Amino acid sequence: MSAQEANDVLERLCNLQRMEARAFGLRYGLQPVQMEALTYLTQCNRYSNTPQAVAEYLGLTKGTVSQSLKVLEQKGFLRKEADHEDKRIVRLAPTTKGSNLVKKA
Repeated sequence: MSAQEANDVLERLCNLQRMEARAFGLRYGLQPVQMEALTYLTQCNRYSNTPQAVAEYLGLTKGTVSQSLKVLEQKGFLRKEADHEDKRIVRLAPTTKGSNLVKKA
């Protein structure tokens, strides 16, 4: 198989994976960006669980991410907490429902 053929196969596989991920999230009323944010939050460490860190990871504005996080919170997939040491910092954590959803994906 040539390098171009291998690249084509990988591209098709990535497209299929994206389509599956999109369909999975839509079954739960979530857009792909919301699923990506939730997946990130199930894997990040305690220093990277802020709205700003999610925005940087996804390459989106804080405003866009804020709306996505709001939806996740409203649907019970995410909870927001004030930092124990600095109350100005908001920490994000997936709920059990959110963690279970990511495990299914």
